[in-house]
Amino acid sequence: MASPTTKLNRTPLALIALVAAACNVSGSGFQSAPISPAPVTTPLRFLPPDASKIDTPAGTLVDDGCLSLLADPLSGIRLTLVRSENGVGDYAVPGGAYGVSNDQLLRLDCNTGAVLGVVRR
Repeated sequence: MASPTTKLNRTPLALIALVAAACNVSGSGFQSAPISPAPVTTPLRFLPPDASKIDTPAGTLVDDGCLSLLADPLSGIRLTLVRSENGVGDYAVPGGAYGVSNDQLLRLDCNTGAVLGVVRR
């Protein structure tokens, strides 16, 4: 039989494990790390279709958060923002462009439009 002291020591550990499990529940929440690096077929960065959203000469994107629409400057493929957090945004890619599947999103740096990798939807 466990002593009362042993039961008290296990309670905080069980609570920590429960909180950690809740934080790792998969779903549509923001994923912290890309599951794969940026596809080699993407441009170095995506830009807003409206050139006034680019701060020159710094070249950064103008807005307090992630822009909801960004485009490939060469092909014109447009990406739509799905979610964002802490200066990065996860964007839907149309029609499997760049090898990104329907269950994946392209992660971009919101300040520069640079590609950071591919994440789960």
